[in-house]
Amino acid sequence: MPRPEVQAPPEIFYNESEARKYTTSSRIIEIQARISERALELLALPDDGVPKMLLDIGCGSGLSGETLTEHGHHWIGCDISQSMLDVALERETEGDLLLADMGEGLGLRPGVMDGAISISAVQVILQVFVLFLQLACRV
Repeated sequence: MPRPEVQAPPEIFYNESEARKYTTSSRIIEIQARISERALELLALPDDGVPKMLLDIGCGSGLSGETLTEHGHHWIGCDISQSMLDVALERETEGDLLLADMGEGLGLRPGVMDGAISISAVQVILQVFVLFLQLACRV
């Protein structure tokens, strides 16, 4: 089966059905948790007991945000798929959610966030870019 980013843009591919399927997959849940843990390690936030404000770019249904919450952090998640955000709201995630295209910026003031993670969204952009380059080389 082709990867989602090859089938349609995320705001179209992740409709209500796909958003629910993604969020309830035990494989996806485990992978998201492990990668989110690693993303937090890579941020190397100070261990001073003070919760940090983090941005989750491409937060989807809030799976990665759960890891941020479990570590005591506050977070704002943005995603381009309304259906994914609807699932996050139904799941009563702790973070604040924004419907936004990360490519258009979020309008946040510098210094508002202590860090940012992006578990799948940046990966999708890179894969689409590689596909674009492959197609361009054929021309």
